[in-house]
Amino acid sequence: MKHSLTIALKSQSIAVERFLRVVRHRGFDLTHFQLNMDDGQYNVAMTVDSDKPIHLLTSQLNKLVDVKEVTLQSLHQQQAV
Repeated sequence: MKHSLTIALKSQSIAVERFLRVVRHRGFDLTHFQLNMDDGQYNVAMTVDSDKPIHLLTSQLNKLVDVKEVTLQSLHQQQAV
């Protein structure tokens, strides 16, 4: 399934590296990634794809000290080709 998330991070490059490492280690494929800086923080919009439950990723991202907020925006069922 595909999942769209928005994440607010501290404005440090190491914060982005840590959060991307968690996405990779939890076995989620990153299919879309957009990084913007607003009001002194990074705002990330991303789409991930995996058969694993999304809460495995969101719970780990919320534990990171650099992550201020994680929002699950929508769920998309992957279309069969």
